[in-house]
Amino acid sequence: MSRLLDKFIFAARWMLYPINLGLLAALTVYIIHFLHDDYVFIVSSKGDLETLMVAILGFVDAFMVANLTIMIVQGSHQIFIRKFQIKDTMDSPQYLDHIDTGILKVKVAMSIASITLVQLLKDFVNLEKVDWTLETHRIIVHVITLASALVMAVIWKITKSREH
Repeated sequence: MSRLLDKFIFAARWMLYPINLGLLAALTVYIIHFLHDDYVFIVSSKGDLETLMVAILGFVDAFMVANLTIMIVQGSHQIFIRKFQIKDTMDSPQYLDHIDTGILKVKVAMSIASITLVQLLKDFVNLEKVDWTLETHRIIVHVITLASALVMAVIWKITKSREH
């Protein structure tokens, strides 16, 4: 009975598969919205340089969110479900070669900190239209996110060095 339960619990990792597929479906919708916004931007880009910069920073932000989603889906699949069976190693993303749960968390946290930083940059470029109460909250969120990422990186480094 114990061995059967062990096998069942071990096989439960496959329950993550539909979540990964759901994230990819959400990413597809996100990309469709991105392409629509990009098309509208290209067709009607008659604003001043500052307005164009804010729009481009929005696209950079969208790109970072898409990268974060892919990194989470691929990393969690590689770590928790099964290793990818990729024949051509040239096609394999570099981060998959050395990923573990600790470094995936650090990468996700750093990506989130980068996304919050792009949002702050967008606001600072568009300074005259910024609500400072909202901006203060965004700065606090960014600092907390960055500090959390740094703490996770330090913890990962300490635990990794102890393993070796």
